[in-house]
Amino acid sequence: MKHWQTILVRVLWSIAGAALIVLFVIAWKAKEEKKYNSIQIELVGENTAALFMDEKEILQIIHEQGVKEGQSIGELNLNTLEKYLETIRWVKKVELFLDNAQVLQVKIEQRIPIARIFTASGNSFYIDKEGLQLPLKQLTVLRLPVFTNFPTDQEKLSKPDSLLLNDILHFTKAVQNDSFFMAQTAQVNIAVNGDFELVPSVGDHLVLIGSVENIEDKLNRLYTFYKKVWVQSGLNAYQVIDCRFDNQIVALKKGMQPIQFSANDLPTVDSAMAVEVKLDTIAPKTAPKIAPKLASKQAPKLSPKTTPKTAVKAPSKTAVKQASKKGSKNLAKTSSKINNKSKAKSLIKVKPSAKALMPQKKASTTNN
Repeated sequence: MKHWQTILVRVLWSIAGAALIVLFVIAWKAKEEKKYNSIQIELVGENTAALFMDEKEILQIIHEQGVKEGQSIGELNLNTLEKYLETIRWVKKVELFLDNAQVLQVKIEQRIPIARIFTASGNSFYIDKEGLQLPLKQLTVLRLPVFTNFPTDQEKLSKPDSLLLNDILHFTKAVQNDSFFMAQTAQVNIAVNGDFELVPSVGDHLVLIGSVENIEDKLNRLYTFYKKVWVQSGLNAYQVIDCRFDNQIVALKKGMQPIQFSANDLPTVDSAMAVEVKLDTIAPKTAPKIAPKLASKQAPKLSPKTTPKTAVKAPSKTAVKQASKKGSKNLAKTSSKINNKSKAKSLIKVKPSAKALMPQKKASTTNN
């Protein structure tokens, strides 16, 4: 009896499972036959105000792939559409899904450029934080650092060009982290050897940065020079500011000869042409010392007219006799030592002191 009960229970469970499967298939077919009402596009990410792809353009791309409003859900292949949208350079991430109201939700995160690069041939492109090259396409205006004289136009870069692009990326991130230099940087030139030269927005001068090694420290030293020297001297006082060397700034004044240097040596600058500022020796609230004092301080010489007059009292007769006796004894003691002394002349000429004149009695004019 128990055996038949077990068989009956298993049969009933099997029928229930098959019925659920049938219901699920019917519901799925019914859902596939339903039509989605509309397509909702939303731009997401860290900067949605800067538009490089608008909703109209994205909707047009979706329509070109055969996806239109009013189609049945069964005809929609979300995976294929998502992979195609990810192939667009300006698209970073894509998310597609259907909500309960049968609306196709399209959420796109676009790539944001951080710098614009001009090549040596005159073409240009953008780069994002990952160093990916982006084509020129812009609906809103962004203030970006501009780099010139990039050696190639090819998307597939060689190893030296790839390293140079990484240096540009490092330089750009250092500038963007500082609001002052984000506003002060108008253009960055790339030299033949890969060094960077900054063209500022304010001031008629050129800043030699060199490599991107210790770029944050170089910018800090440049800011210190701007604050303590450049503003006080005048905005157009210098033509070249060199930040390539540690713990110093070498500034070349206008009208002087440019810095000359060989391939393996440091630049040689005439001291009369440039001002070298060692930033580690500058006190925060005192001006730097330009040159040491060459002459020591000397006591001012008083002219005879300006010397104060002092009254001289006539000594008594007894005091004169005692002084003459002591003087004779001292002369006798020191006369033996004079021959042993060197006959070097003193650098300071001492004038002999004035002698006091003894007063003389006047003849009496009284009559006897």
